[in-house]
Amino acid sequence: MLAAERRARILSRAQQDGAVSITSLVSDLGVSHVTVRRDLDSLVAERVLDKVRGGAVLRSESTVGTDAAFTGTVGVVVPTSYYYRYVVEGVNDVLASGGDMRLAISEYDLEEEYRLIDELVASGVSGLLWVPTVSERQAPPGFLEKLESLSVPVVFVERELPGGGLGTVSSVRTAHERGALSAVRHLTSLGHRRVLMVSRGSSQSSEFVRLGWRDALERLGIAEGSGILGPAELGAGPRWERGGADVVMDAVERTGATALFCHGDENSLFGLLQNARARGISVPQQLSIVAYDDDVSAHADPPIAAVAPDRRRVGALAARMLIDLVSDPSAEPPLQLHVEPRLILRGSTAAPA
Repeated sequence: MLAAERRARILSRAQQDGAVSITSLVSDLGVSHVTVRRDLDSLVAERVLDKVRGGAVLRSESTVGTDAAFTGTVGVVVPTSYYYRYVVEGVNDVLASGGDMRLAISEYDLEEEYRLIDELVASGVSGLLWVPTVSERQAPPGFLEKLESLSVPVVFVERELPGGGLGTVSSVRTAHERGALSAVRHLTSLGHRRVLMVSRGSSQSSEFVRLGWRDALERLGIAEGSGILGPAELGAGPRWERGGADVVMDAVERTGATALFCHGDENSLFGLLQNARARGISVPQQLSIVAYDDDVSAHADPPIAAVAPDRRRVGALAARMLIDLVSDPSAEPPLQLHVEPRLILRGSTAAPA
């Protein structure tokens, strides 16, 4: 059952009974306590439920829309990437009814982000939305100390506190692992057993996508015969290195792969399609392709199936979470919300020949 379906059922139950308990939801939905708590956190962030001990209650009509208007300023620090344009639009959607935003752009440079954050805090922002340049595995030296030193609430966007475990900072990110799983599951449902992943990114989001990819291979039993082309083969810059399409298509021919899952730099898909066409490999008859992100995939020939993160919703949920923290920093323990992406099917996948 998809997260969106679970949350719809939880909300329907709350509307019917006025309240839901974690124990009953675990039994009825057949999922873990952690999954139910995460679903409740999302519905609380969307302001349709209020948390109580052991579950949640339906937000009464008397409280909906009566929150005091936010009048502060939100500082936003994001990398220079088209991806975050839509996140910022989601933040703007929330602030349209009150509050201001000060936007700072970094070049994926943590020291630069520290400087930008210091400037924003000194300017009087009420709180920070931050996409820190950190890996998933381990916090860089001084990072946790910097976080502790900040005098305003912080919510991470499309990142989590490195190293796993219980977080000390709230975050909202796309469930990238689930997106990778949905792509691989679709390809295996068509009969593909040899699938290559193309992923040259080095961000925390890229790590989550690759983690989901590896988990999907194990779950679906296609680990043998499937592989990944990463930064070592393609280069780690913002674009595939010259000849990257040749590297990918050479690997397809060498391994006998019948499908590709491509993450990072959608524009390179066009070069990949041209290269396949020049080799006499037709898409999707001889090679199926699914992309991660959906900014230009629909305009390819053929249109490419894609996993589409709901970046605008990520931004909106993060902004609401931050506003709640500004209003009452001690109201809740840190929340980690994961927003499910969608798999959009188009004409680039088919059963292997």
